Amino acid sequence: MTDFAIRRLRCGDPLDELTQLLHRAFTGLAQQGIACQCASQPVEKTRERAARGECFIAVTGATIIGTLTLEPPDRASAIMAYRDGATASVHQLAVDPARQGEGVGGALVAYAAAWASARRYGRLALDTPEAARAQVAWYLERGFDIVEKAHVPGRRYGSVVLARRLVANCGMAARRIVASSLAPRHGASR
Repeated sequence: MTDFAIRRLRCGDPLDELTQLLHRAFTGLAQQGIACQCASQPVEKTRERAARGECFIAVTGATIIGTLTLEPPDRASAIMAYRDGATASVHQLAVDPARQGEGVGGALVAYAAAWASARRYGRLALDTPEAARAQVAWYLERGFDIVEKAHVPGRRYGSVVLARRLVANCGMAARRIVASSLAPRHGASR
């Protein structure tokens, strides 16, 4: 496993670099004909989506190698699981293709679970294109279960929604993992 840290996205972090990471990470799906927003979204869309929750990045030195955005429930979501008041959701989860297989994605998912547990959510959910079989299998291997299939307005593909139950008492280790995300933001970009 490579040395890296996970931290909250800061105001001065380069959103163009983050957007390029998303493009690289989702290129494979785009080449399969799955038009995920992350494969081509502009920097402003990355900023908008990150601002819906708390955006975190995995970094090695000054290089962003992974990301995810964690959101509270959204009563207006087209996805039933995201409307559930006991469920936090993961969005824009991506790892640079050159760094995949090094544990970055698993660490981001573990961070997300600890973040959600520390905020007393009982479940963590995310969605991915139904045709993205490798991604679905990856989530299933990490304890997620398929809980629904959805067609989100504006998407030209069907999605599967996966969720994972969280431990009610996140324990001391999980609290340490998320300690930095509970600290005051001091100009952080969301």
